[in-house]
Amino acid sequence: MHQLIVLGNGFDLTCGLKSKFSDFYSSRTDNTYNFNSIPNDQRNVWDLILSQVEKDDLLWCDIESLISTFVLRDGNSDSRVDKMYHSPVRTIDPTCLSGPFVPEDKVYQFVARSLGKEYVPQDELTNFLLSSLKEYERSFSYYLERQVEEDGEYIQKAIEYFTAIRDACLAESERSQTSSSVLSFNYTTPFGLDNWRLGIEATRNVHGVLGETDIIFGIDGKDVADNHPALPFTKTYRLLSLGASGNGRLLKTGNEGTAFIKVFGHSLAPADYSYFQSIFDAVNLYGGDVKLVFLYKNYPNMPDGKIDEQAIREALYARISHLLIEYGATLDNKDHGKNLMHKLLLEQRLIVECVDKPSCLPSNINLHKQIDVR
Repeated sequence: MHQLIVLGNGFDLTCGLKSKFSDFYSSRTDNTYNFNSIPNDQRNVWDLILSQVEKDDLLWCDIESLISTFVLRDGNSDSRVDKMYHSPVRTIDPTCLSGPFVPEDKVYQFVARSLGKEYVPQDELTNFLLSSLKEYERSFSYYLERQVEEDGEYIQKAIEYFTAIRDACLAESERSQTSSSVLSFNYTTPFGLDNWRLGIEATRNVHGVLGETDIIFGIDGKDVADNHPALPFTKTYRLLSLGASGNGRLLKTGNEGTAFIKVFGHSLAPADYSYFQSIFDAVNLYGGDVKLVFLYKNYPNMPDGKIDEQAIREALYARISHLLIEYGATLDNKDHGKNLMHKLLLEQRLIVECVDKPSCLPSNINLHKQIDVR
């Protein structure tokens, strides 16, 4: 039997790694989340853009959404870059970035000053945003490499939690007979030489690997036209230059085909819907036998530090529903698309399970030391 295990950033967070984007941004701003706290020679236009988000706990899905807002579309209207050029071009105030400017003006001024120009054509501004994003990715890569090097427990915790995820929903007799492939949306490779011992026969880090390739941030390319200026910002386009980072086949067919798709720690954000669509198509999710398992970990989500597990489950239900509704809309048979989730539930092929339960975890995991996963 074979299973595909999909890991998101929640996995690294569970293992204690400071891999949230807000951790990285906090380190750049000396824990102030204030753009002006960043030394002038280290500022990036994306620091400025992100400083406009009114929340301290920036998530990866927030970053992807913000990139899309600037270069693709802002809600149901044009992108913010397009909006800059819909109004008359403004000359640059030679003072600082402070002042009664709308956010787009601040970004335009930052780019113009960086290029030493008073007027920046739209295509040049878009190219500047892309090259700056690549610089930002490199900065994050250096940051995360340091976090991995400084955390002496990360590798062991990753192995322990992967074991719990791998064995979830499997009978004791099935565990030794089941091989696994790993599709990771993280940039880390904690298993390394332990792959064979963990029963991992194929791995893929879709967005790059620390120390081996460039890493990428980006947006979903499903609705981006071939000639749209946002195309170079899509993950699909960026992956062409990145190349494959992994080994082996992730999915199997036939008698030894993929029986489970397990997802842990993934936000199920729209930026990654194309990946899930490809997976679901490959296993014939509607007509096949594959079981779809969403695993989660409890974390303190109440103001008093307590855990409301029902709220955690409800939030996950909403994300799962949205993913499956969006996928259903891509099916040729629209009736099948509409009743996909209902069919999966009737056939007991859609499972949501907590891996915090002592029965699910290796005996050497201390539940009292777990890290908040968001």
